[in-house]
Amino acid sequence: MVNLTLNNHMKLVLKNGVELLCDHQDQIIKEWAGILEYMKIHHKKSAHAFEFAFSFFSQFLKMSEQNIDHLISDIRTEWFQQFHRPPEPNLLIFILSLLENAVHKVIKLNTTRSFHLHPSVQFLFSKICEEMLASTKHDKFHIDSLCEQMVRSEQLDIEWIARVEHVENGYQLKKITGLSMETKFQVIASSWFQITEEILQKTGGKKGRSDVFPIPWKNETLLFCINNHDGSSIVPFLTYAMHVLQIEEENYQIHWKDAVILFNEWIMRSKNLDEAIKNIAYGYAHYLPFERCAIFRYSNIEEKGQGLFGYHFNDEEIRSIKENIDNFPSLYKSLARLNPANEALKNFQPMYFSHASEEFPYRYVQTFQLESVVVAPIYVPADGKLIGAAFLDRGPGKFFDVDSNTFAALLKFGQGAGELLSKFTEPEHWPSKDPLLSSREISVLELLAEGASTTEAAEALHLSEYTVRDYVSNIMKRLNARNRTEAAVKAIRLGIIK
Repeated sequence: MVNLTLNNHMKLVLKNGVELLCDHQDQIIKEWAGILEYMKIHHKKSAHAFEFAFSFFSQFLKMSEQNIDHLISDIRTEWFQQFHRPPEPNLLIFILSLLENAVHKVIKLNTTRSFHLHPSVQFLFSKICEEMLASTKHDKFHIDSLCEQMVRSEQLDIEWIARVEHVENGYQLKKITGLSMETKFQVIASSWFQITEEILQKTGGKKGRSDVFPIPWKNETLLFCINNHDGSSIVPFLTYAMHVLQIEEENYQIHWKDAVILFNEWIMRSKNLDEAIKNIAYGYAHYLPFERCAIFRYSNIEEKGQGLFGYHFNDEEIRSIKENIDNFPSLYKSLARLNPANEALKNFQPMYFSHASEEFPYRYVQTFQLESVVVAPIYVPADGKLIGAAFLDRGPGKFFDVDSNTFAALLKFGQGAGELLSKFTEPEHWPSKDPLLSSREISVLELLAEGASTTEAAEALHLSEYTVRDYVSNIMKRLNARNRTEAAVKAIRLGIIK
């Protein structure tokens, strides 16, 4: 009987994601190549980073054997070797979003009933993003950086450090740090003695003059080659250093993941659209380091944003907003990439504005006392649909920065919120006007839902029949309903009436 632990199961999910990429690799690589050509012309600043990612993933998919651990760890290592600095969160999210969305597109075009395949792809790119952001947060504690610092240290007298991974029926050298020149070679052996002997021979180690000590590290083992003396005295220090490094990385990962779990548990209790919108706004402000949240829906046809709900904002003022997106230059430029003409560059990423006055119309800056603002997309990645956005800050007139940890959480929050909202109603079926009716229109609708005629509704509300008919006509128009019955059904589903 196989004991399938959660950890092993999630590894299988990652493996499935890699297999999906491999199964469609020719079309995916072609799609990525098209994005690269477009970026070289229109996004030159980001093109170099995308070209690195394109080359890395393309080579990985063409390998005879794909190892998920190699993919996730090697992309971080090679990024540092290529750019000599950690990735900028915004750039990283942008690049990975382009890669992922291209994969979703290919899968949908080639697979019927593909909805059950997308989660593996989402998890794969989410994991890669997590690892890359972890390197941004903990550059000094990254395993390769730590190894480099150790071999450069005059006090430790370490000649080299080898990262050895456990493979089927033996061990394989993954990377070696500390050689005088860049030397690449493969070593595979069935025992610790053999692999140590072969590495010593390859590195020119002299018999009796070097001690090699193995220290466990996650799914690997690090071999420390100590020069000319008994190095057993520093082994406890090295073991402790590895222990601290692992704690640091685990502590980094747990915080934003917990926030995502709590947010999703919170919003899933929603029973209708109106409740979902309010729960989403509360969740953004409660589970992330923000004070206020305004939820807006986005109409791609009208290119407008419509206020739906404000948490710790003036709710009535938020709901009254219906604004052309071109009045927000950076947002408009970002959304332009989602248009069909630029389908290859479709991506969803949070945007941070340190000074709202440089981006937002003056009336909103003054009314809501905006300083720093984050705009987080609410979207369904598998369908390539942007539903809306959450506007977030830390209170009136508050300046703040946003760390990579929060950016990672915002991506997952937006995905969870988008998938929930899409369950209640498809975005294109949302009301074309204000989603919430006036109090008088709601009263009329409630009576109609109870079976009242136009005459009976008029009498109950002390209105003329003509006025009630006007209300009914307006209700049907706002809810895009063909008759009064459909209007009542839609209103119940949207949470406007019970």
